[in-house]
Amino acid sequence: MAFSFLKKLFGAEAKEAGPLPPMVDAPAPEEAPGEPTAPREKAAPAPCLKSLQEFVAYVVTSLVDKPEEVSLSLAEKEDLSIIQIRCFKKDIGKVIGKSGKTISALRALVSSVAARSHVRATVDVLDE
Repeated sequence: MAFSFLKKLFGAEAKEAGPLPPMVDAPAPEEAPGEPTAPREKAAPAPCLKSLQEFVAYVVTSLVDKPEEVSLSLAEKEDLSIIQIRCFKKDIGKVIGKSGKTISALRALVSSVAARSHVRATVDVLDE
């Protein structure tokens, strides 16, 4: 009974979907078995990180009382890019938001846009 309700709810009776298209993956680099892999060199930051940094600066300066005190920096940790926000101490609460909802939403936006460019990124507010 519950299963039929879910089928009606999600429209499974309307039209059966055909087979899914094959997944397209980037070709894996050729490696000999048993051969140690060379460490990867650090690549330059992706171009999307600069635009993400500008987006974060726009949002944060719109939220705070003293936008001239806002500064951003980019830190790299292994394969994670961290956009660090420094601002006036009394404005930190406005950036974080009630129960951390504002910074959580900003992190979600940044990480999802970065994922489209195959980059991992997050946002941190520094308390200094």
